[in-house]
Amino acid sequence: MRTRYLSVKEVAKMFSISPKTVYKKLGIIPGYFNLGGMHFFDEEELLKGLKLLATSSNKTTSKVHQTRDKHGLMK
Repeated sequence: MRTRYLSVKEVAKMFSISPKTVYKKLGIIPGYFNLGGMHFFDEEELLKGLKLLATSSNKTTSKVHQTRDKHGLMK
């Protein structure tokens, strides 16, 4: 299976947020990498990372919920 890489615009659309917000959250959105000044997200790693956040233990989840911004992304 071929790996799909998402642009900042595609990730923004996925989360229903602006591309500017994606840039602000680059360090915490899973699967992010920089290639020659361009920003990409490995779709598989992004989805795995989100699944991990969503299914983590109650102790960890409560901390995650406390640190989320208005878009549901971690601060």
